[in-house]
Amino acid sequence: MIMKKLLTVLAAAATLASCREAGTAVQSRPSATGTAEAKTIRFDTTFLKVAGARTYPHTYTGNLVIGETKKVSVPVQIDWTTMDQAGCPQVAAVKVYQLNGDDRRIILTVKAIRDAVCKPNPRPAGSTRAATFAGAAYLKLTGEAREIHRTTSTTFTLNGLGYHDELSADSLSASAQ
Repeated sequence: MIMKKLLTVLAAAATLASCREAGTAVQSRPSATGTAEAKTIRFDTTFLKVAGARTYPHTYTGNLVIGETKKVSVPVQIDWTTMDQAGCPQVAAVKVYQLNGDDRRIILTVKAIRDAVCKPNPRPAGSTRAATFAGAAYLKLTGEAREIHRTTSTTFTLNGLGYHDELSADSLSASAQ
């Protein structure tokens, strides 16, 4: 009986390990021998069930700058999926990756809130569509650089239309501490 339970647990663990994305690592076990391009997932959430529904993937890659006079740049990739629900496009799922995730001198944390209210939202740059309604998600990205003893937090907005804010050194919403 105990052996059967042990084999079941091992089989489940092997199945989960085979489902992980290639080239990613978990935050609790950083690699000591990685490359600068190590892609580590820092946040993963699903707001809406997307099974069977038509979804639209979006990706943004930018740099979160930590500090003011001394600066450290953290490459970040944000992937989100949108779908039509409640009468307008909604953010269904969000994943945030730290692209230099094997650098133990930098800690990136993320929190998210979803606003499902259909209200006027910014459109992606270059979009010529008429004003339209969508739901949004707000991410709070916090980067801590041990090397320069600084922490920077910024709020990042993305919506069901594919719009996203920019991460940059001149971001007015960033606050260095």
